[in-house]
Amino acid sequence: MNDSDADAFHGLGWVLNHSVAGFYSLIAPEDKQREIVAHYAGSNVAIYDYKKEQSPYFFATLEDFINNHPQVGTFFLLNFQLAVQNNEGISRLNFSRDMLSRLEKNIIFCMTQYADDALSKSAMDFYSYIKLKVAFQADAGVPRVSQEPVPHGFDRSTGVDDEGEIDFSLPQAHLLQQAISLTNRAKRLDDEFRYRDALSLFQRALTIHEKVLGKEHPDTATSYNNIAGVFDSQGDYAKALEWYQKALDIYEKVLGKEHPDTATTYNNIAFVYSRQGDYAKALEWYQKALGIREKVLGKEHPDTASSYNNIALVYSHQGDYAKALEGHQKALAIREKVQGKEHPDTATTYNNIAAVVFDSQWDYAKALEWYQKALDIREKVLGKEHPDTATSYNNIALVYFHQGDYAKALEWYQKALNINEKVLGKEHPDTATTYNNVAGGYSSLGDYAKALEGHQKALDIREKVLGKEHPDTATSYNNIALVYHYQGNYAKALEWYQKALAIREKVLGKEHPDTAISYNNIAGVYGNQGDYAKALEGHQKALAIREKVLGKEHPSTATSYNNIAGSYSRQGDYAKALEWHQKALDIREKVLGKEHPDTAISYNNIAGVYGHQGDYAKALEWYQKALAILEKVLGKEHPFTAATYKNIAATQRKLKKSGK
Repeated sequence: MNDSDADAFHGLGWVLNHSVAGFYSLIAPEDKQREIVAHYAGSNVAIYDYKKEQSPYFFATLEDFINNHPQVGTFFLLNFQLAVQNNEGISRLNFSRDMLSRLEKNIIFCMTQYADDALSKSAMDFYSYIKLKVAFQADAGVPRVSQEPVPHGFDRSTGVDDEGEIDFSLPQAHLLQQAISLTNRAKRLDDEFRYRDALSLFQRALTIHEKVLGKEHPDTATSYNNIAGVFDSQGDYAKALEWYQKALDIYEKVLGKEHPDTATTYNNIAFVYSRQGDYAKALEWYQKALGIREKVLGKEHPDTASSYNNIALVYSHQGDYAKALEGHQKALAIREKVQGKEHPDTATTYNNIAAVVFDSQWDYAKALEWYQKALDIREKVLGKEHPDTATSYNNIALVYFHQGDYAKALEWYQKALNINEKVLGKEHPDTATTYNNVAGGYSSLGDYAKALEGHQKALDIREKVLGKEHPDTATSYNNIALVYHYQGNYAKALEWYQKALAIREKVLGKEHPDTAISYNNIAGVYGNQGDYAKALEGHQKALAIREKVLGKEHPSTATSYNNIAGSYSRQGDYAKALEWHQKALDIREKVLGKEHPDTAISYNNIAGVYGHQGDYAKALEWYQKALAILEKVLGKEHPFTAATYKNIAATQRKLKKSGK
């Protein structure tokens, strides 16, 4: 063995023995690639030779080859320089980066030095995913596997030294390989919601990167980015932003303001702002990411589609459903063309379009049509027991729930629960979400004992896995409070609503939309207790947040106007009640349209005020307006429609009795 190649052989041995998944490059002359790789043929590897196959690079071809070797962990792609000899091949490689990554295999791209130089300049998007490069000399021989060195401090079962001092006297290649092992394991821990352990390993990887590569190296920035992601998952958004900013400072300085990795960090920062409810800032940062991706990667790149999708999601949060639909359609056009009509990302876009159609139009038939498209892909491509398939079941259940078909909703929620329990486990946060949804179905059916049982299961998981101050834990507190509220147990409802509020104020802040929801719910309890002053105060707090954060024409702002109107109506101040109901109606007609169920609710509420005033003719007129919408949009058997029939019948009796 050539002594100058010792580090290269050691790096290759480390990939085979310790790496779980990732992209690696093996640089060697064409006549030496097979000689080097053949030595590992007896291991858990498979070899695809582009010289033998005489074909350019296509993701689908490679995907089929990998899928035909499900037990193999590492794939050598020999003579890869022949697969990417022109711009078309390089473009296909760039486009398929994320799809290759999702295969979750070790993929070693074997190529000449010339090809490596070309890809580093022309395929930056793909090349940024290369974790380690092993370069061999032209006269490299083949080592004996039994003599493969193992770095001091490595546990051969994991490739990671979890504790103790890092031995910086080791060769740099060994230290960097250890950093990769630490990062890989930390990512697995992060996926398992073991955030404290993940953070510890990410910090150790960062220590190596800072010492070996320096504080301004892109890999150091990646460590900052990984640490930020853990804080984001924990709901510590201030710390997440702090660490993302550290990563961004390096990327902008070293890679430039138009590099794809810089765009990814802009995207990550935007996501945190969206979680905080600061949608204006989220849009600003998502637009920055989009600008880079359109310019550098092109308008038809999957990452560009992701940017369109993310911007559309913010517009949905803001209640601008027309812009949201436009953004999702842009993403869909790219994904159908580039990734295909049966790709999981295309299914996600179908799902997002369904959500917009549902939220903006309550068009159950169309929403179900789009959700079904997503489900068909997921069942076919991912399988009937995949978590994404469970998400589709959950979404379809939600439509049936809002249609008032609670039995069907429970049936679909149960399908989702069965998958999540089996595949993810009974203590996974997604399983907790499904327990929560099933509980909501029982609550609507009036089975409050089963509802509380389901919400308690969700809470137990969230407190254990996510912690007692996580926003999702606050959601469980809120949902338990709702059940007590429905039962008329106002003391317990207030207790649980206050628990949710305390977390939201501390973690999300006093101006977050979820905090506004807590103020609104607490106000509702005070209203039921007849404490109208406190109710009005709570609704005003919620309104102040919504007007500031969401805007004066957001549907949630309209909900606050409606609730304030209800408080005035209960106090007998019907003039003020009508004034505030009209404010809510103006928003709903403008933003949601004159045939939206929420608009019908406004008509119904205005009718109720006229009824309290004894103006039964006007009340009947407004109830009829509401009924026309509800029959058309929700159908004659929906609970809202049934309630309106009752209101009309009662008003007709009162009108007849009054003799007017």
